[in-house]
Amino acid sequence: MVRKTIQQRLVLETAQRLCHPSAEEIYQVIVRKHPNISRGTVYRNLHNLTASGILGRVLIPSGAERFDITTPPHYHAVCKCCGAVQDAALPYQEQMQNAASTCDGFVLETHDIIFWGICKECAARSDHGEKEPTG
Repeated sequence: MVRKTIQQRLVLETAQRLCHPSAEEIYQVIVRKHPNISRGTVYRNLHNLTASGILGRVLIPSGAERFDITTPPHYHAVCKCCGAVQDAALPYQEQMQNAASTCDGFVLETHDIIFWGICKECAARSDHGEKEPTG
């Protein structure tokens, strides 16, 4: 069980207001109103919230770890221009994991799929060249 503190409440509420934020994004929002909070406090509370299952983690290859208020398994789409992350409108494919369970020597527990593309904001700007994602 996670001990409920003011700092934890701030971290959770901020994560809930933002869309798949990074730890740094959460810290930057909180520190504006609470300048005495440390990065370590934010990171520690994010760790505790994910360890307890209150928040999910989205691991982006070559990008910052993101946090998710939706905890059941699901997929994500990442914009290759701006790095925005959003939920992909695709049901979780448990049968795919079952089919892959024939991998020799592996006990598969879960799987993640990330779809890469261009978000509607970047597409509307028509500046979607091959840029490194931010984040």
